[in-house]
Amino acid sequence: MGTSVHPTAVVDRTVELGDNVSIGPFCVLLGPSSIGEGSVLMERVSVGPHVTMGRSNRLHPGAVVGHEPQDHGYKGAPTQTVIGDENEIREYVTIHRGTREGSRTLVGSRTLLMSGSHVAHNCTVEDGAILANNVLLAGHVTVGAGAFLSGGVLVHQFVRIGRLALLRGGSRTSRDVPPFAIMDGTHTLRTINRVGLRRAGFSPATIEAVERFYREWLLSAPLQRRALEALSFDLPELTEIRDFVLESRRGICAPARQRRSSREEPPEE
Repeated sequence: MGTSVHPTAVVDRTVELGDNVSIGPFCVLLGPSSIGEGSVLMERVSVGPHVTMGRSNRLHPGAVVGHEPQDHGYKGAPTQTVIGDENEIREYVTIHRGTREGSRTLVGSRTLLMSGSHVAHNCTVEDGAILANNVLLAGHVTVGAGAFLSGGVLVHQFVRIGRLALLRGGSRTSRDVPPFAIMDGTHTLRTINRVGLRRAGFSPATIEAVERFYREWLLSAPLQRRALEALSFDLPELTEIRDFVLESRRGICAPARQRRSSREEPPEE
């Protein structure tokens, strides 16, 4: 079929278009940037400068990728937005580029960003993650591979969402959400994402081991960091959870009974 550009689209001469790219009506593409093979930009899509987009991405009407960050610290420095392959970026999604010179916002491959979701400056959204409608990520948030953020979720800046975690609709967090966890309310840890683990191909034995770890360490007594540091595991998933918790700067989501007994909030950045 070949690459096609609608006559009403505005494409800067420094924009590189791969094979079989389709640029729809009233799109605006600023350069330097590149759009990978087989990607489709429907009508009124806006692509800012210094965007690198992989192959077979689909951007729906009104999507904005690589625009200036909503950050008073941004002074016009050249910063980047990097998009992987086979992503579905729905209507009116906004993905802003990095703030500091040389920094970037990164979206991996095979993600689904539903209508109205926002990926702020310097965020990382890893492969296979799903952001449902109106999810809002503040700056420097990391969303792990395969994580699912349900509709209307709010995530504070610098928060990390672990791999295959699930955040229930309308929830919010200013604390890190460990891998494989389910969170709701205000950074309240509930249980593990058994359905997500099973769909991802984890064995029943691994799922039971992850659940046991959560019961004994994250859902019962207050977290004992020194004791956790001394643990070693044969199962890499347990090592992943332990390391995630120990590396946390903002603190970890707590179960409901611990939240009721403490008014402590994580530090502001």
